[in-house]
Amino acid sequence: MKISVITISFNNEEDISSTLESVINQTYDNLEYIVIDGKSTDGTIDIIEKYIDKIDVFVSEPDKGMYDAINKGIEAATGDVVGLIHAGDRLYEKDTISKIAQHFQQNPAIDGMYGNSKIVTKAGEVRMVNIGKEFSKKRIKAGWMPSHQSIYLKKNVFEKYGYYRNDLGGAGDYELFIRFFYCQELNIKYLDEFIIYFTLGGNSTRSIWSKLKSQKVHRKCWRLNGINPPTTLVINKIFRKLPMVFKAFRRQLNGS
Repeated sequence: MKISVITISFNNEEDISSTLESVINQTYDNLEYIVIDGKSTDGTIDIIEKYIDKIDVFVSEPDKGMYDAINKGIEAATGDVVGLIHAGDRLYEKDTISKIAQHFQQNPAIDGMYGNSKIVTKAGEVRMVNIGKEFSKKRIKAGWMPSHQSIYLKKNVFEKYGYYRNDLGGAGDYELFIRFFYCQELNIKYLDEFIIYFTLGGNSTRSIWSKLKSQKVHRKCWRLNGINPPTTLVINKIFRKLPMVFKAFRRQLNGS
């Protein structure tokens, strides 16, 4: 089974190396690594080129934003399964992709999976742990969503149900999650393993405040898929994010 891992980057010279190394040092042999850069103007491209012999596909060109870059990566992917890791974040262990591949091989009927994640400082201090549970659509209505980069899906799911939308600001990943996990009858199976470290200050966490402010856009994501959002959706999602927000706020107060 071939697994394609996609990294998107733009002006990430400070933290791109750790991301690249976490992928190219994986023990799983049948791994395709795709890096899509938005035509960085700092030293990001120079750093990526140091690892170019370990990267299967590298594209650096202007794009229409994060989700446009991800879509380019998915289109280029030739693996059976596709997953993401953004610049600044890291796969959890050297055998993480092996565990993901084994999960799919042991459960050949599944369309996708998700796992656990940790949010850490650049110094490695754990600030938040996101532990999943067995998949349930009822939990989605209550505001639950797994860490996006812990999700791995078969390539044919994208081919059948579409890619990321570019017209929803930072909510493109949530809309795709609702479209795939709630609106479709996909066979999703939780993997009780840590998949990824999200690094504070990286692409996935630096917009935490804007994510909180944009929760109402998530209601639109339901309507775009022909479903009225749950009445308490925004409140539920905000309460789920409060621990992360409080820790980020404390971090800012401490100047760390």
